[in-house]
Amino acid sequence: MKKVIVFIAMCVLFCSCASSAILKTNANLMKLKTGMAQDEAVTIMGAPTLSERYDAADGNQVSILYYRTERKETTVLSAKDECTPVVFTNGKLVGWGDRLTAADINLLKVKAK
Repeated sequence: MKKVIVFIAMCVLFCSCASSAILKTNANLMKLKTGMAQDEAVTIMGAPTLSERYDAADGNQVSILYYRTERKETTVLSAKDECTPVVFTNGKLVGWGDRLTAADINLLKVKAK
């Protein structure tokens, strides 16, 4: 019986910590400003959950950092569904989340590095 109670307590603690981290990430997104340097944005946001880097056809370098902002039932393959993209061109923030559509992001990406 004690093992069951400990297990339930650990589950509640884990879920509340994950929710707390998501709330903090969402609050940090509100601190971002377009034109901000990538290093400055990472200082505010912390380490991303996922990241991608591309060379665009026009020679620009595009970095997309994904931050977990939702909690869903996902697998490793669908982890981006829980994340908000934060997009940089040549080290400068160009947009994030709803400010960029998937089409906008895909136009920036040409070939993976």
